Amino acid sequence: MTESLRCRLVRYLEELTDEEFKKFKLYLEDSSPREGFLRVPRGQIKKADNTDVAELMVRHYGECEAWDVALMIWEKMGLRELWEQAKREDPQIDKLRCNSRILRGKNSKSDGRKSIFWGHVGRLWKRWSGLDHMNQWDEGNRRTYRNRIIEKFQLMRDRNSCPGEYENLHHRFTQLLLLQEYRYREQKEHELLASGREHAEIMENQGQLIEVAALFDPYEKTGVHPQIVVLQGAAGIGKTTLARKVMLDWAEGNLYQDKFHYVFYLSCREMNHLREKKTKFADLITNDWPSLEDPMTEILSQPEKLLFVIDGLDELKFSCDEHSFDLCKHWNQRQPVPILLSSLLRKTMLPESSLLITTRLTALGKCDFLFENPRHVEILGFSEEDRWKYFCNFFGDEDKAQQAFSLIVNNETLFTMCFVPLMCWIICTCLKQQMRRKKDLKQSSKTTTTLYMCYLSSLVTPGGRSCPVQHHRGLCRMAAEGIWEGKILFDEDDLRRHGLEASDVSAFLDMHIFQRDTDSENCYSFIHLSFQEFFAAMFYALEEEKEISDSPTPPIPGVKDLLEKCRDSATSFVALTVHFLFGFLNADNRKRLEEIFRCKISQEIKIDLLQWIQAGIEQQHRDSSLRNDLLEIFSHLYETQNEEFVTSAIAHFSEISLNIYSKLHFLVSVFCIKFCHNLESIHLNIARFQLKSLQFTVSQLAVADWQHLFSVLAKNQNLRELDLSGTELANSVINVLCSELSQSSFKLQKLSLSKCQLTASCCQLLSSLLKNHRSLIYLDLSMNFLGDEGMKVICEVLKNKNCNIQDLRLSRCHFSNACCKNLSSALKAHGRMKYLDLSENNLQDIGMNLLCEALGNPDCNLQELKLSQCHLTAACCQDLSTCIKNQSLIHLDASGNVLHDCGMKLLCEALRHPSCNLQKLMLSLCHLTDSCCQDVSSVLKSNQSLTHLDLGCNNLHNHGVKLLCEALEYQHCNLQTLELWNCQLSAASCYALSSVLKKNQSLTHLNLGANPLRNNGVKVLCEALGNQNCKLQELKLCKCLLSAAGCQYLSSALKSNQSLIHLKLTGNGLSDDGVKLLFKALGNQDCKLQKLTLDKWKLSADTQRIQDELRQSKPHLIIENSSLC
Repeated sequence: MTESLRCRLVRYLEELTDEEFKKFKLYLEDSSPREGFLRVPRGQIKKADNTDVAELMVRHYGECEAWDVALMIWEKMGLRELWEQAKREDPQIDKLRCNSRILRGKNSKSDGRKSIFWGHVGRLWKRWSGLDHMNQWDEGNRRTYRNRIIEKFQLMRDRNSCPGEYENLHHRFTQLLLLQEYRYREQKEHELLASGREHAEIMENQGQLIEVAALFDPYEKTGVHPQIVVLQGAAGIGKTTLARKVMLDWAEGNLYQDKFHYVFYLSCREMNHLREKKTKFADLITNDWPSLEDPMTEILSQPEKLLFVIDGLDELKFSCDEHSFDLCKHWNQRQPVPILLSSLLRKTMLPESSLLITTRLTALGKCDFLFENPRHVEILGFSEEDRWKYFCNFFGDEDKAQQAFSLIVNNETLFTMCFVPLMCWIICTCLKQQMRRKKDLKQSSKTTTTLYMCYLSSLVTPGGRSCPVQHHRGLCRMAAEGIWEGKILFDEDDLRRHGLEASDVSAFLDMHIFQRDTDSENCYSFIHLSFQEFFAAMFYALEEEKEISDSPTPPIPGVKDLLEKCRDSATSFVALTVHFLFGFLNADNRKRLEEIFRCKISQEIKIDLLQWIQAGIEQQHRDSSLRNDLLEIFSHLYETQNEEFVTSAIAHFSEISLNIYSKLHFLVSVFCIKFCHNLESIHLNIARFQLKSLQFTVSQLAVADWQHLFSVLAKNQNLRELDLSGTELANSVINVLCSELSQSSFKLQKLSLSKCQLTASCCQLLSSLLKNHRSLIYLDLSMNFLGDEGMKVICEVLKNKNCNIQDLRLSRCHFSNACCKNLSSALKAHGRMKYLDLSENNLQDIGMNLLCEALGNPDCNLQELKLSQCHLTAACCQDLSTCIKNQSLIHLDASGNVLHDCGMKLLCEALRHPSCNLQKLMLSLCHLTDSCCQDVSSVLKSNQSLTHLDLGCNNLHNHGVKLLCEALEYQHCNLQTLELWNCQLSAASCYALSSVLKKNQSLTHLNLGANPLRNNGVKVLCEALGNQNCKLQELKLCKCLLSAAGCQYLSSALKSNQSLIHLKLTGNGLSDDGVKLLFKALGNQDCKLQKLTLDKWKLSADTQRIQDELRQSKPHLIIENSSLC
């Protein structure tokens, strides 16, 4: 097979040494291609190897031209021997040149002649038809257009550059992460202040990232190519820069070469200035066409080869929601610019063309209706690695970069903001200036408002130009109006409407707070959306001036409207503005603002913010589902750093429960807890959170952080309960906890440290606290790795006369039967224990035997004993019987142990003993059958104290339940709660149960879940529910194979039943019709039900309407949706 020119070029390049190859690439960068060929981009040459260079040369010059360029370079380099060898192969090259014009791969002489003949015929046909001339003409025009695009887009202005200074876009551009997903942003946080964890999780999901080159690749599932790609991202994230980079890369031949012949750029900012103009679409896109002879007809006749880059759709000042009849279908029609753009977006004009659209996240919902089947891609910004690189490059000193970066990483808000390149620059600028001034960086980055104030202070130079107060107020008013209207670009009309002229904002332009648009001298914006929100917050914080009654400016919503909008979880656009408002309550920030802008901050704003905070707290107390918002309230209060204000807001708190996911959350919480002077109970769950791009673990909290928290708590004389369950606590933290609490005289009663990764050594540290605080009566150490050594330490503490623990919870602590001797001894000495939980420990029968020596003692005052899943068998039931006979024991849980019917027989004998006072017995999943039910029935007839019996998940069957029901009908039976879930019952069992419900006056709670009762069984039960003698208050029928027909029986019973207050029906296929029947029954005035628990599903519009009406007419009624049975 004949070697191709491409392969031959690779072979020759491989003969070069590394130094020679470097020189070859330098010559290649400077070489000028012949007329009609594209230059190879320098950026691609630098990273290319031998094969890549050959590929680039062939792609841009063609094979023959590439070989000639290589020969020329080798000659210039003085590689005479290589050049002569290549020249000797020139006759073969000539043959390859000839073959490249005809069908390739034909080696036989006859095929060669045919190829030459048909190649000659083809050239004649092109010449006669004019096609050859047209192709040359089209290529020439395309090269001219590409050169114009390169000239326009390769340079860009930096926001801090001097007039006439530009930067190369390739040098300035930083790679950004693109996520192939459409995410609605309806959370309360601002788009820049969205949870750092959420942003990190997206960064971690590498499988959904996409490259720019693949934006128009087909979908994996369908194979369909998207025609519309929407690039969405936060303000300042680099959407316009990326759009310009796409234009430049295409023009330089590095992007979409096979897909698009022409790519056109449409700036929505420029479209705003043309909105009153009537023109043709062909004329609209010829701004970048340098020649007067516009070949639009030929170009637009192939729309499938066209890409339109529409930059900044969110910045349009006109809507694109015209009626479809008003849209145009042909690009040569003269129409207003809004009609033309709308026709392009909505695919009535050039429907085969492709669109690449950029827009802000928060504006996407307003325009998404325009697009049909778009591919949504979110610009994520910098990864954590990119942020670290940026800090290193910015500071030029790794130690200083590390010092600054560590502060930002620990502040979730600032760290998340740094994913936006512009915000990264602002934050680095501020911290670098603080370093120069030898200021405390921690204070500078303590709150978001403080950081912005530092940045603004750095922009003000002594003796510099200041702005009149009225100009500052006008700018603040315009910023606020823009926030409410979703506007970030302002023209001179906007300025004049707020009493400003172009010359009036020059001071703000000098300070680099406000900027003139680089593409339009008459268009302005703040340097970043967050600065617009900062000035909008100032509008609300400034002392009010009397509004002129005939002012042409429409009134802007007041501060109460702003705060109410912030509370609305469906909006996010005012969240940061409100955050800054709280920051202005800080005395230092207020003083700086007044000095910089010569303004006066109102004191009345403090009253509005305090009332709003207090209303939010009251709302949380009323609705437990809103308690997650407490951390948001704390964040607002932390922003103030105003002790008086914070005390006024939360001093009355008696109970706090917080989930903490970052060090900032921790610092915010500690700050606010300090001012909760009436706090009685606190639960802090500091979760372990770790992802590739963002991590937070408890180990990131220094011992000093914990000491600060515990010292704050120890000073609170009202605190009675401390719960740190779920938080990983090192020995050093436990040591600090015990040290701080031991030094205090406060009266802590309950300490919960379950699931805290504690070990036996922690028990030793806790021992001093348990001995010295007689007020401490409750200790929960469940789900820790204490082991038998840990139990040994605990037992020694229990023997101490100063220890007053009465409630001890030690489930799943990895104990064995070896610890039971120590525990038995401790229980004999410690007669105050009332509650003991040893569930899910491997105690076995031998351990139970040792424990019962103490538990069966008449001096033992234990009231509740939990032994579920302790690997017990029937052999231990004789020992358990001893415990049951103890008069103090009222609650025994032996669930999940293999007791069998023979073990149950022994327990029943003890239950019939006169000294037995047991009230609650839990025996679910104990391998019982219907054979034990005769003994249980006997107990129910004789035992007057037993009120709660759980026999769930045992194979009792219909016969066993029938025996139980005989006892339940006995007049002296006092059982109130009976658990029979998953007991292999059928509809036949319902007859005996129905008879009980009609006669028994004590049974109030019945659980029949996970039994296949079906509609027929429920029908029988409903007959009893309708009986006036039925006293049942709670009925659970989860997973009972019920349908809408069963709801018909239930709805009838609900109308007449006077006792039932809770009905649980999860796990059944009730359907929308069944739920509607239940809702109608609940609407009946005679229905007394207070709580209905159903599955989570989407209701029909009609059923939803009935539910809404029901909640209005019966506000006390709870309709709970749960996936749990």
